[in-house]
Amino acid sequence: MYMVMLELEEGQRKASLLPEDERLRLREQRERRVHRIYTQLRQPGAHELSEEFLPYLLVAKGKRLVSRLLPYLSHDSALQVLRAVTTHLPVLMARDSTGPDESLPVLYPSLCQVIGGLSFTQLIRVLKEFTAALPDSKETRLYLACKNKFGISLLYALLSQGERLLSSDTPMEPSIGDFESWTDIVFQVARQLSQCSLVEPLLLPSNLLSLFCRYLDKQTVHQLEESVERSTAGCPAIPS
Repeated sequence: MYMVMLELEEGQRKASLLPEDERLRLREQRERRVHRIYTQLRQPGAHELSEEFLPYLLVAKGKRLVSRLLPYLSHDSALQVLRAVTTHLPVLMARDSTGPDESLPVLYPSLCQVIGGLSFTQLIRVLKEFTAALPDSKETRLYLACKNKFGISLLYALLSQGERLLSSDTPMEPSIGDFESWTDIVFQVARQLSQCSLVEPLLLPSNLLSLFCRYLDKQTVHQLEESVERSTAGCPAIPS
């Protein structure tokens, strides 16, 4: 798979220098290579959709491969990878924290691109998984993510996308109940963020606090602002 990925990237670099008919041939070849890698990553024997990528997400080399592949995937395929990461976030964070080096952050830039293409309904579905209680546990992925650099960065990116969609003039076409679910999620996240000591994220979306201003009272927003600022003293803010 790794050699196929190298061939895929090399073909992409050459494409801009070739005539149209050659670019078309390379595009078809690229699609075949992407399909080949993705099919192998999916682990067809897995019983659940989200388990299909887990063996590769548990190792540093696999995370790097997934990160490099994500920009080439269709939106639906990339969304499946995002949901796999979200569903298995607790075990991925636990594995990453016990290894010699943190490797989860390598997924962050590519996943942010996927998140930036989510519709409101797709975003709500991912956030519901993110904030759901874990099986046989009182904890949630949300609670654990607040204590992990990659986890909280992923959460902030998801919230930022929600605020961006709500602030946009583009029609969102939400499903029934999406706005109610979004409001519940914002309150749940705000409650969790205000109750624990936050780790520093990889990046801080610039529209994060304006999101909470939509729904929370001034005192709660001020508390959240202080909590977030303490955890992001040296963290760059990114425009959203």
